[in-house]
Amino acid sequence: MTVEDADVLIAPVSGACGNVGQLACDALALNWNLTRVGTCDFEHLSPVVGRDALFDDTATSVGSHARAPSGSLACAFEVYSGVTRASDGAEKRVVVVQIRSDACVGARRAFVDEYSDFLLTFANAKRVVLVSALPASVGEAEAQIGGTKWRAARGDDEFLRACAAVDLTALESNVCLPDDVMHASVDPHWALMDVLDAKDVARKVGCLVAVCSEGDNSADGAGMALAVARACDIVVDDASVDASAIGGDEPVTYIGPWRVPRSWSVAFGTRAMRREMFA
Repeated sequence: MTVEDADVLIAPVSGACGNVGQLACDALALNWNLTRVGTCDFEHLSPVVGRDALFDDTATSVGSHARAPSGSLACAFEVYSGVTRASDGAEKRVVVVQIRSDACVGARRAFVDEYSDFLLTFANAKRVVLVSALPASVGEAEAQIGGTKWRAARGDDEFLRACAAVDLTALESNVCLPDDVMHASVDPHWALMDVLDAKDVARKVGCLVAVCSEGDNSADGAGMALAVARACDIVVDDASVDASAIGGDEPVTYIGPWRVPRSWSVAFGTRAMRREMFA
């Protein structure tokens, strides 16, 4: 398949609270065995390079839960593609975008303008879903404070009905910015929402938001991945896999039904760094 044939496009809001959207996209790409099919360059996105975040350097075999050594480097903007299954057994072609960087300093509005144009090029996709996060402090009512909450922030009627059907309620009306503040905002979430409101009048681009605290947000990333799968009616495989089939010296980590990338344990300080890195 080509990316233009995608039934569903899933993309993160870069730099949002706890990087929850980016964590979710990693979990989706890994567990759905998506293939990295390309990268994109944006003038106002900071360049970055590093090791493949989804590569498992401890795996000794390749199966549905272990990826083949790719030898590739991670970069600022990656595109993954593959085929998943809907609840009725039908194939669903999925594209997942990953952003491993953030807008250049002082260029937030310029980047979200470029990024929104990219999202809207997927005219044939039946569903375009952004994954984002807002700090828990946005809640003003007592019921809105405490614990991570999942909300649908924008989208057309069909998307909002799909979200409501799986208990993903709409973002509360008091969690918003006045229009004049919104138009000038450089917050990662609100700046992109403002640009999309101007360009995407039909509200084809939906958005799921985690309202959470910032810290080790790996559980929130896995929770967001599950929310996306449910909203898009994509089957989530049972996590009961024989870990010995993957091999390696380290245990396989799951959060809910998701096997999480080894790189998460490094990012959140639960895995020792290799001494030769500092030689």
